[in-house]
Amino acid sequence: MTLEWRLVAPQETSSAPPKAADVTLERMAEADGYNAWLLERARPYLGSRVLDVGAGIGTFTELLAESVDQVVALEPDELHVDGLRERLAARPNVTVLAADASTLPPPADDEAFDAAVCFNVLEHIPDDVGTLRRLRTQLRPGGRLLLLVPAHQALFGSLDRALDHCRRYGRRSLAAKLAEAGFEIEKLRHVNPVGAVGWLLWSRVFRVDTVPKQPLQAYDRLVPLLRVVDGAPVPFGLSLWAVARRPE
Repeated sequence: MTLEWRLVAPQETSSAPPKAADVTLERMAEADGYNAWLLERARPYLGSRVLDVGAGIGTFTELLAESVDQVVALEPDELHVDGLRERLAARPNVTVLAADASTLPPPADDEAFDAAVCFNVLEHIPDDVGTLRRLRTQLRPGGRLLLLVPAHQALFGSLDRALDHCRRYGRRSLAAKLAEAGFEIEKLRHVNPVGAVGWLLWSRVFRVDTVPKQPLQAYDRLVPLLRVVDGAPVPFGLSLWAVARRPE
C-alpha cells in the first residue's frame, strides 16, 4: 500500500468554544476503565497488523500499539491528524494516514490487515454499507472487523445530533448490512445496558449536547463490576458489538 502524507497549513488561532463533539471525545478519552474494557473485548481477534478506523485523538490507537506489531491509524479530520502524529511520534509501529476508508485502495496480499477496529465510527458515515465493503477489502481472508456502534434508534436524541450521528442500529439491520457487505458474522450482541439507561436520561430527557463529566467518571468507576456481567445475554444495550469475518 502506498502511504501518502499531507502537509497541513497552520490553523489560525480562534477564541471560539470547542465543538460539543470534541468535548465528548476528550471526556471519553479520560474513561480509562471503559476504554480498556472495550479493547479487552477485541483483543482475542487482533492478530499482529491492525487498521484503526476513525482514530480520532488516538485513544484506542495508543492502546492498540501496546498490543500488536503494527497499527495504521486512519483519520479523515486533518485537525485530529496533526494531534495524532504528535501524540504517536514515539511509536514506531504506528502509521497515521489522513484519509477515510472510502479512499483506501485494496492492499497487496502482504499488506492486508488481520483486523480492522471500528469503534463508534460507522454511525457517522452516510454510506455505511459502502464503507463496510471497503473495509472488507482491507482484511486478509479470515481477518476480522471488530465493530462497535450505538444501538436502538429509539435512543436517538440530543447527544446523537451533537455527535453528528446519522443513525443508531438495530440488531437485525446491522446483521443485514454486514451480510450485504460480504461479511460472515461470528458475534453480534447488545452490550452495556447500564449505559443505555444513562443515554436515555441525558440525551432524551435532559437533552444535553455533551456527555456529562461527573456521571461519566462515576460510570467509569463501576466498570470492574460491569465487566463481570458483560457476557450475560441482554435484549438491549447502549451499543451493538460485532465480530465479522472476511470469508476465506
